[in-house]
Amino acid sequence: MANRGPGALNLQHAAGNPYRIKFHSIPVAQNNFKILYQKHNFPTRLFRINNMYNTSTFYVMSHAKNLQSFGKLKGICTGLGGAYNPGQQHLQVKALTTLQFNAQQMMDKVTEAKTVYDNVTNSRELAFKDVRAMGSRICFLLRACGAHPLTLADAYASNRRLHGWKRYAAPIAHPTAGEPAEALPHRKGAGNDYASIAYHFAQLVETAIAEPRYVINEPALNKEGLERKVAEIHQMNEVVMQATLKLNHLKKQRHAIFYVGANSLVETARAVRNYVRGAFGFKSNPHLDMSKVSLTKPTT
Repeated sequence: MANRGPGALNLQHAAGNPYRIKFHSIPVAQNNFKILYQKHNFPTRLFRINNMYNTSTFYVMSHAKNLQSFGKLKGICTGLGGAYNPGQQHLQVKALTTLQFNAQQMMDKVTEAKTVYDNVTNSRELAFKDVRAMGSRICFLLRACGAHPLTLADAYASNRRLHGWKRYAAPIAHPTAGEPAEALPHRKGAGNDYASIAYHFAQLVETAIAEPRYVINEPALNKEGLERKVAEIHQMNEVVMQATLKLNHLKKQRHAIFYVGANSLVETARAVRNYVRGAFGFKSNPHLDMSKVSLTKPTT
C-alpha cells in the first residue's frame, strides 16, 4: 500500500472510551499495530483500513459484550419452548441459565476487586506524593544540624537513588514509502517504581535517625515522624500487592469460565448455535436470529 501522508489511528476500548493516535502513514500503522495492542491491553480485535479517510479502526469484543450476547442466545432458546430439547445436558436452558448466572457473578467479583485495586492504588499514590520532596528536606536538615560530611554523602546518595533516573532514546526518523518502519523507542529508567522509592527512602531515614545531631521539632520530619512515614509507605505497597494478586486471580477465574474448556461460555454458545442449525435448519428463523449474535474468544 502506498504512503498516503499523515493520518490518525482510532482505537475503541472495551469500555467504549475512544483512543485516537496520530501516525504518519498507513504502513507505519500496520507495522506498529501489534505494539499498540500490547500498550492498550485490548482483549481481542478486528483490524480494518479505511482507505477513504486514511484511518485504521480497531473493534473490541469485551467480556461484558460476550455475556450480553450469551443472554440473547439463551433468550432465543427459551423462546423456542419445548421445541428446543437438546440431548446434551449442558446445552439445556436450565444449564444455560446457571452458566450465565455464574459468569455474571464472576464479572461482579472482578468489578469489585478492580474497584478495590483502584482505591488502594490511589491511596498509595497520595502517600508517595511527598516522599521525594521529604528526601531533599531531610538532606538539608542534616546539613543544617552539622552532620559529618560522610553522613551527608550517604544521605545525598540515597536521595539521588530515591529520585531515580531516566534515559531518553534518540528520535527515529520517519520512514518513507517502501521502507520498513522501525520499532517504537522505549524510554529506559530505573528506581522509579514504588518498591524502589520505599527502599531508598527507608535507607535515607535510617541515615538520618542514626545521626545524633539530627534533632528536629517538625512532627513530619523528626525521627518518630519519619519512622511512621516509612511504615506507612511499606504498608501501602503490601496492600496494593495483595489487591493485585486478588484481581489477577479473579481475572483468571473469569477467563476460565468464559473461554476455557468445552463447557465455557463461548464454547457452549457455539455448540448451541450448531445444535439449532442442525435441529431447525440453516434458513430457519431461530438460526437466523442466532447468526446475528456474536461471541468472540480473545486471542491474547
